[in-house]
Amino acid sequence: MRKTTGLLSVLVLGAAVAGPVASAHAAPGTTSAASACHRLVVKANASNNKALSADNSHSYKKAIGHNKATQKYVVQAKGACRHARHAAEIRRALDGARDGAQAAELHNKRAYVEHDSRAGRAAADAERHVKSRLRSALHYS
Repeated sequence: MRKTTGLLSVLVLGAAVAGPVASAHAAPGTTSAASACHRLVVKANASNNKALSADNSHSYKKAIGHNKATQKYVVQAKGACRHARHAAEIRRALDGARDGAQAAELHNKRAYVEHDSRAGRAAADAERHVKSRLRSALHYS
């Protein structure tokens, strides 16, 4: 009596199980609206984290670029999330995030041009506010 199965039977069994499962998945190029919404909110959050990191290291010019990217991703996410399950909550959170990113960009411009450390701190505070708004949007997306 054999105690182990042969390698060939394991491979055949694995191929038989993997065949129908692999064909049941969606095509690689298609994404659902919900995943596009979530992906864009994640990108906005990542860009805002980069802006916050740049602010903390007093690289205000870099932070301005990341704030603009955050605003771009927030606007794209707002369009992609319009048919989501909790669209109103996501829209409210994204509106607040966009307003905060605009404020942070203006503070960063002031900090960069005028060498104003208070404006830099205000930009970091605005970016922390954006971070909390994007967290709530991530919760609903």
